[in-house]
Amino acid sequence: MKTKFLLLLILAGVCAGCGNGVTPTARKANAPSRGPASHVILVIEENRSFSTVYHNQMPWLSALGDKYGIATNYVSDEKGSLLDYLWLSSGSNAAHFGCDGSQCTHSITDGNIFRELNKAGMSWNVYADSLPNRGFMGMFAGNYAKRHNPAVWYSDVINSPTQQQNILPFTQFSVDLAAGDLADYSIIVPDLEDDAHNGTPQKADQWLKTNIAPLVASKYFQNDGKSVMFITFDNGDNDDQGQVFTAVVGRSVIPGVKVNTRFRHENTLRTIMQLLGLKNYPGASASAAPMSEFFR
Repeated sequence: MKTKFLLLLILAGVCAGCGNGVTPTARKANAPSRGPASHVILVIEENRSFSTVYHNQMPWLSALGDKYGIATNYVSDEKGSLLDYLWLSSGSNAAHFGCDGSQCTHSITDGNIFRELNKAGMSWNVYADSLPNRGFMGMFAGNYAKRHNPAVWYSDVINSPTQQQNILPFTQFSVDLAAGDLADYSIIVPDLEDDAHNGTPQKADQWLKTNIAPLVASKYFQNDGKSVMFITFDNGDNDDQGQVFTAVVGRSVIPGVKVNTRFRHENTLRTIMQLLGLKNYPGASASAAPMSEFFR
């Protein structure tokens, strides 16, 4: 029931003393989160409009959304890939740090989800397709592009070799999934060929089917699994701001629900943080409504 879900979101707490100089207690990666969801996964695709994706050029993703839930009135925040990744992680385009669609000229010191997870003693990973090695902070490597990795622009990560170890090649994902060792929060970023940026939507759809279907079939989403996954696109066709496809997946999602409420990336950020039990919402996520219409 929606009322029960909202109550859980309101009551979900984070560790006492976090953010006040208290060192958070280390937690095992697969320990349950402090919120209604045990784990949250965000998958970010590139530059395809809702009409291009849904029951058009990405049939597997369309069918997954039909089974679980689809936001039918979801729009990206602005043109320029990196800016939308920042909206998804800090509720802002961080323009005052010299950020544009490709890079930031200064490290971002504003609040962000990675900081809040660290303060709460919770775990996070970014699994980046074609990343050459763990903790890689370079701009490009083959089909990997730094602008599609939100974590590496924040001072919390830039200034911490320890936090950089949370940036993993995507090959590690299947290992962690098989071991039942996913972090509280995981971000999955396919590379330029696999995210529909340079490659076709059909190729991106096949990548999702190959790599995300095993996740959906795992204990994290089956039986009593309490994980929630969001699959969204940074922008529409030609990297233009506009309507994009967003699926919400999980056993707590109302089966087959279509939600026409107007959402943006900061709504996804707010929802993810509440699902994890975090309560200090950065940027525009502080005033953005959670996407509660999706949940039982």
